[in-house]
Amino acid sequence: MIDLDFKKAVDRAIAMEPDKRVMLFLYEGKAYFIKRRMSNHRNAFAKQNVNAAFWCEVYKILTVNQYFPLAPEIVLLDDGYFVMKAVGKTLQGVAKEAPWVDCREHAFHLAGEALARLHDCGLHHGRPALRDIAYDKERDVITFLDWENEKRFIEADPRAIDLVLFIHSCFRERWSHTNPELLEQAMAGYLASPVGRDTLRKAQELVGRYETAFELVHRLRVFHWTDVTSLDEARAFLCSLTTG
Repeated sequence: MIDLDFKKAVDRAIAMEPDKRVMLFLYEGKAYFIKRRMSNHRNAFAKQNVNAAFWCEVYKILTVNQYFPLAPEIVLLDDGYFVMKAVGKTLQGVAKEAPWVDCREHAFHLAGEALARLHDCGLHHGRPALRDIAYDKERDVITFLDWENEKRFIEADPRAIDLVLFIHSCFRERWSHTNPELLEQAMAGYLASPVGRDTLRKAQELVGRYETAFELVHRLRVFHWTDVTSLDEARAFLCSLTTG
């Protein structure tokens, strides 16, 4: 049953910031996020249209949470927005911010295990970048955010694409060279599962299938573009791993 007072408070918050797509919302001492059915005015080429992305995200969140709570809990769903409980700090912040130094490796290991758990059920995220994975230190749980990404340009197991994109996201961060143990912990958690090892093989096959494209990426490193350099490093890292 909908809490009408809660919904009115949400509607008031939206009215106060009508141009915001995602906003933090505090209600009775608890933190939530409101996500609206509107464009973020970027990545139009790589993303679905606004309506498809919105309802795709809702569907995927509800589907995943039928298996286990790896997606945010939606507490209110409206035609133009949904409200979800806040779920902790993104791994992007955990990797860099001082308050998380004592639990960084543990959080990344949990993230690898969580991604394997998702993949073991035949599910996938779509873009498990570090900014879209949150760690709640008090509850010691991982939650995947931003489930709207479903646009794919190559034929491949989406779980293998998940793995490539996760590794690529790590190599986009400066700490990937000074703190390699974070990615190593994530992969240890992921590869502890049989589905993890199988998906790694598929990811390596994917890289091999597009060898010419990756060779071009390697040559383009001379321009020092972040995405190009990190993609080449992700390829090299993937190919260095064993599936045994």
